[in-house]
Amino acid sequence: MHPLLIAETVVTPSASVEWVAGAGSLVWDRRSLRVLDPDLTVGLAWEAVSPDAEPILAVGVAPDRSRFALVGPGEVQVRSADGRVQWVVEHGAALSTGWPWPRCHLAGDGLVWLFMPNRSGDQVVVWDTNAGGPEVGRRPLQTVEGGATFVAHAERGRVGVHVAVGPETCLSQWLTAADRRQVAAQTLGGCLADVNASGTCYLSMPHGSGRIAVREVADDSVRVERRYDDIPGFGDSDDYRMYEAAAVVSDDWVLVGVATDQGDAERHLLLSTRTLRPQTVLDYGVEMPQNSIRSAGGRGRWMTHDADAGVVRLWQLREPHTDEVDGQLSLW
Repeated sequence: MHPLLIAETVVTPSASVEWVAGAGSLVWDRRSLRVLDPDLTVGLAWEAVSPDAEPILAVGVAPDRSRFALVGPGEVQVRSADGRVQWVVEHGAALSTGWPWPRCHLAGDGLVWLFMPNRSGDQVVVWDTNAGGPEVGRRPLQTVEGGATFVAHAERGRVGVHVAVGPETCLSQWLTAADRRQVAAQTLGGCLADVNASGTCYLSMPHGSGRIAVREVADDSVRVERRYDDIPGFGDSDDYRMYEAAAVVSDDWVLVGVATDQGDAERHLLLSTRTLRPQTVLDYGVEMPQNSIRSAGGRGRWMTHDADAGVVRLWQLREPHTDEVDGQLSLW
């Protein structure tokens, strides 16, 4: 199926691209950030003026775009949309530009969430910038020097964190700081990749477990699950791989990237959230590099990011959403 290209923009090849619920697409590199509107035009931009400015290691942006957070080697800053510094704190870690990287989430309630990797044990630190910046708490994680992502939930105050350590180990948790005095955690049975727009279910990828699943947010129960290699026409290849980057496209569909050879490209499969059976293979007209899928909020759209070429594209499904013929699903 040929998806509909909604918009396209060019970014710095080294830039990171991620979705921030409410704010939009966040594009940042070591010296600048941009928040993109739904048509991928620039809605908010900031760039370091001084050539001696410390490199940016992680970025967060508030859902209403009124503020953004910058994480450097020694401190965290929160700035207003026009770039004025509103709050600064030393995070107490020796962070560098090399792997593993910190991650930052700036919530709409003024809490700054910072994932800090450490060889003595990773942790999440939370500060309350609305109350002058006191530390709410530090949550030790059962990982060491992991790679993390934050996933915001539709329920204000709940933040998801997914930490991957190597190819076999991951930790996913819902974090809360409801009383703004301590950080509580609910450890998940799956590997959190993305959540639907209403926040009722999340997509779990097969990091370590070998299973892809759609799980309920309320009690973490499995709605549907299958082996990552149980994909007819793909999973029986000796070179078959399913990559980590994936997205919830809507309440009905999720998108995953797979490969069946040793090349650098991946193919994108649209899976039903009811069965996790493949519905169609997307034909973009161009090759997609590995781990190019990005979420776009779970309302029928998604993004792709070609990091080498520095191109971000926004896509939407066409009708119908399947290439299947009548009766084909019953064979799978």
